[in-house]
Order: sequence, then structure tokens, then C-alpha cells
Amino acid sequence: MMNYYLLDASALPDPKEDEAAMLGIPDWRCAYILRYLRACDRKLSLGAWRIMESALKQHGFLAENVVIGKNGKPECDGVYFNLSHSADMVLCAVSDVPIGCDIEKVTDAPMEVAERYFSEKERRYIANAQNPADADRRFFRLWTMKESYMKMTGEGMSLSPDRLETDPCGLTIMRDGILQSCAIQNSAIDDYEISICMKIL
Repeated sequence: MMNYYLLDASALPDPKEDEAAMLGIPDWRCAYILRYLRACDRKLSLGAWRIMESALKQHGFLAENVVIGKNGKPECDGVYFNLSHSADMVLCAVSDVPIGCDIEKVTDAPMEVAERYFSEKERRYIANAQNPADADRRFFRLWTMKESYMKMTGEGMSLSPDRLETDPCGLTIMRDGILQSCAIQNSAIDDYEISICMKIL
């Protein structure tokens, strides 16, 4: 079982200006939301909670039972979920197995990151793009695949992305040269690339 949900946080009120927007949210999370200086970041943080709350409810779980686990990853007994955001969009993925997700808005790709963290095969995949816009999209496709895996394991950026090699065609991932037991789903939605990585038990 896997479902994912998207929310455009730009449509939300600024919780600093409209406290009613945070009704029902635990005090610790309200403080976390309000610590951001920019309204757009407060909206994203609010949106992350609201989309998580809605997604968990649809699967029979309550957001009030969410705790912060190791490495700062939110957890809830009985269900696996993960959050990501980029630009105005918030993504939440829910599953009955360990899961990680990443969303990135496709912009001018930082190719110096590819030089540092991508394998020769991955860099060739980008270089073979038909045009610069496609090269940017290919960069973010690979990056979201890597990050969704890193978030699925709970290691996040403590796991260096250069230890991972993705196959955007087969939707597989190698870690230190060893094929990993996971399934990756990738989607291109408007100006965003989305990857969701699920553990195969």
C-alpha cells in the first residue's frame, strides 16, 4: 500500500497573521512553524502538518500521535510516512513499509552538484538530454531518487549521495555497488519532479 498527497502551500494563510490557521496543531509544532522568519516558510511548515494530518487520517491514524524519532524524522506507530517540500508544493507519502519521498521544482540545475555527487553513468544520462531544459529535469529526477532513498533509510544527508547510483529507467538504486531492496516511483508533475522510495521487505 502506498499513497501520496500534494498541497500548494501558497494558498494557505500566514499563521503568524492568522492564528486560527493553527487550530488543533500541538503547541510544539506551532512553535516550530512560527520560528521561520519568512511567510512562505511558515506556510510550507503549516502545509506539511496539514497534509500529514489529512493523509494519516485517511489511513486511520491521528497526527497527534506523531513523535520526532531519530535523526529528526517524524514517526507514528503503525504507519510509515514521509514529507518533502519545494517552492510552494508539499508532498506526503504514506505506506505500510518504510518510505521516503522527495519533491523538487525543476530550475536551472546546479551541475556542479552532479560533478561532485553523481556517478559517471548518471552524468552521461544528463549529458545525453536533448536540450538544456531536459538536462535540468534529468538532474532533478536523479536527485529526487537519491534523496527519497536517503529519507527512506532515515539517514538523510548523513549518507553521502555519491555512495548511491540510480537507474532512472529501471527505477533501481545501488548503494556502494550493491542493488538495494527497494522500489522507486518517479513522476513529473508540471514543473516538479517527485520520487517515492519504498522498502521491499
